[in-house]
Amino acid sequence: MLENGLKYSDSRTATKEEFLMDLASFNRKSKKTRSAGGPVLFQENGMVYTDPSDLHDLIIGNTGSMKTLRFVLPLIYSTALASESMVIVDPKGELVRKTYPFLKEKGYGISVLNWRNPRLSPDQWNPMGRVNRLYQKGGTGKEDAENALNDVLDRLFFQRSTADKDKYWNESAGRLALGLCKIILGVGEKLTIKELLEWKNVKIKEGTVRKCYQALQPSSDIYQNLSGYMNLTAENTKTCIESTFDQLTGLFSSSAALLRMMSEDSVNMDNIGTEKRAVFLVVPDEKTTYHFLAALFISQCYESLLENAEQNNGKLPVRVNFIMEEFCNMPRLSDMGPMLTAARSRNIRFHLVVQSYSQMVDKYGDSISKTIMDNCGNLIY
Repeated sequence: MLENGLKYSDSRTATKEEFLMDLASFNRKSKKTRSAGGPVLFQENGMVYTDPSDLHDLIIGNTGSMKTLRFVLPLIYSTALASESMVIVDPKGELVRKTYPFLKEKGYGISVLNWRNPRLSPDQWNPMGRVNRLYQKGGTGKEDAENALNDVLDRLFFQRSTADKDKYWNESAGRLALGLCKIILGVGEKLTIKELLEWKNVKIKEGTVRKCYQALQPSSDIYQNLSGYMNLTAENTKTCIESTFDQLTGLFSSSAALLRMMSEDSVNMDNIGTEKRAVFLVVPDEKTTYHFLAALFISQCYESLLENAEQNNGKLPVRVNFIMEEFCNMPRLSDMGPMLTAARSRNIRFHLVVQSYSQMVDKYGDSISKTIMDNCGNLIY
C-alpha cells in the first residue's frame, strides 16, 4: 500500500475478516445446508468457509499429515453439497467407503472402478470404448477414433519403456497392436483389450492376420503399421516383438477378472459434466501397477468433457472436480500444464494432493512443476 501517495510500505497478512471476504460459507449443523463447493479453508463455530471460485488447488503434506481427513474428505462433502460432479483417485478405497452413503443420500450417481480388487469392481470400463463410439460415427469420427486409439496405445505400449534399449521393442509391439486394432475396427468387431489379445494370440497363428494383410494396399496405414512385423524374416526378432507385446499386456491376460472389468462399459463419461456424478478410481496404494490405467481414464474423461463443453457453448452445465490423491504416484500426465490452463473456462477444477514439492519436480521437472503451481490459486500446506 502507499502512504501519503508516495511511500510504498511492506505487505501484511490479511485479517480474518479480509480472508473470509471472498469465501462462501455454510452451516454444517443444518440439515438443509447447501455449499457453494470448493476446498474448506476455515471453520469456526459450526460455520464452514470454502473457496467457490474456479481456482485449482495444490495441497502439500507428507505421510501422516492427515491430508485425507483435513482436506480431501471435507472437499468431497463440500462438493456434494454443491451438487457438483467428482472424479476421485482413491488409493486405499477408504474415500468411497466413507462417503458412499452420504453421496447416495444426496442423489448422486456413483461409479466405482476397483483396480485393487477387479473381481469385486462394481463397474467396468473399456478403454477402447471411446474409440468404438467415435469410429461408428463415420466421416471425421474415424479420424477422431484413430487419435483416441493412438492415445490408448501410447499409454499401454509406448510410454511404458523402462530404458532406452526397450524403446524399439515397445514401439514395434505398439505398431503391431495398432495394426491389429484397425483390422478389428475395419471388420466391424467390437474393439476391446480381450479382442486385441484374441487376434494377437490366435488369429496371427491361424493365418487370419496374414490373409487380411495380403489383401491390403501397401499404401494403406494398416499395411504400414503391420509391415514392420509381418515382413520380418528373422524369427528371433519376431519372437522378441511378440514377447514384448505379451509382457506389456500380461497384466490383463494373467487376470480374467481384470480382463472382464476392462472389456465392458458401465461408466458414461458424457454424463459426468451434465448431471451430478461421482466416479471413484480405486487403486492399490502399496504398488503402482494399475496407476497408468487410472491416468488413462482421467485423460479420456478430460477429453470427453472438453468435447461436451464445446457442445454447451464452451462450458459444462455441471462443474467437474478432479480430486487426485497421491498425484505424483500416478504416471506423468504429459499435458498437465495445458489441462490446468484450459480447464477453468470449461467449468473443470483440479485438486492435486502431493507429499512434497520436490516429489512433483522429480515427476514433472522444474518447468512444468512451476506451471502447475502457478495455475493453482490455493496452495495449502
